[in-house]
Amino acid sequence: MPARLPSECVVLVLEDEIFISSLIEMMLEDHGWSVGGPFRSNRLALDFLDQARPDVALLDFNIADGSSAETAHRLRELGIPFVVVSGYPKSMTKSPDLQQAEWLDKPFSEDRVIESLATAMRRGVAA
Repeated sequence: MPARLPSECVVLVLEDEIFISSLIEMMLEDHGWSVGGPFRSNRLALDFLDQARPDVALLDFNIADGSSAETAHRLRELGIPFVVVSGYPKSMTKSPDLQQAEWLDKPFSEDRVIESLATAMRRGVAA
């Protein structure tokens, strides 16, 4: 059984593949969490972060406008923990913010996503 996040947790989701973002959104909502997004681009995710503070984030590495490094950097500045989920290996990124995050491979299981988000929230953001 996966770890639990607080019942009113808001998870920013940055994923440009509609099928995958819908699957993630359903998973999170099934656990009682709210979803910020899902967003397809850094621009949309950053606009959201100008208005809201999610508890944790789930980022795809390769999104509609490039890599999610820009959003990862902003999340780190704001002290918001995040997990990267990608079909690409972690070695593909040169972003220190993305390199420091937990990296889940696609395809992923629901339990693995939930456990990773819970662990990220417990650990917080490394300085």
